[in-house]
Amino acid sequence: MTEHWDEFFLKLHYQQTLKEQLSGAENDESWMLVSIEEAIKGILKGSLTLPDEQEIRFQTLPVFENQLTISLPDSLIPEARARQTIDPLKSFVVQDKLGGILFGLHQSGQDLDPTQIEIYQQQMIEQTSRVQPSMKLVDEKVLPIQDAIIGCYESIFLVSPSPYYQIAFVRSWRGKAVIGSCQFKLEDAPLWVPLTYAILHTATWSELS
Repeated sequence: MTEHWDEFFLKLHYQQTLKEQLSGAENDESWMLVSIEEAIKGILKGSLTLPDEQEIRFQTLPVFENQLTISLPDSLIPEARARQTIDPLKSFVVQDKLGGILFGLHQSGQDLDPTQIEIYQQQMIEQTSRVQPSMKLVDEKVLPIQDAIIGCYESIFLVSPSPYYQIAFVRSWRGKAVIGSCQFKLEDAPLWVPLTYAILHTATWSELS
């Protein structure tokens, strides 16, 4: 048991170190395994070679009845529709069970004007922090990506035995809110933080209904 808690507190220390790095300089990518720009280039050419020579291959998937095209690492497998408890036409979930990675998108059906993104984002943060008191907010930002405004926030969940990191985001699409998130093990943040933003930058949304 002592060994277990030693490991847990070591991860808490890592969390604090990572949080300090993130807070130190908003545009500093030195703590990342690859830069967001490098990850974008990798997605566009179909593969990304990491510093340790590991290669990540990407697959391009049609989502929401082919109205959204998104490129993801091929280690992420779409959930079988039979196991989904929500409308698969409104939600999209992929995961890497072994790697502890989960990526999802959901059309909420709620009206959302692009000018209200920051308000909606704050509501998401408040709601999540109430439901999951272990959440520690790391960063929040509003990004202009292509012709859209995407509200993003990053948080750490200090849960045992493995703290995890999450990037949640929201955008307006055809006047409605689309909510998404990518969560992964805290130790994988230097790779999956830039990957997640690169995925957002390269996704293609059809604005025609």
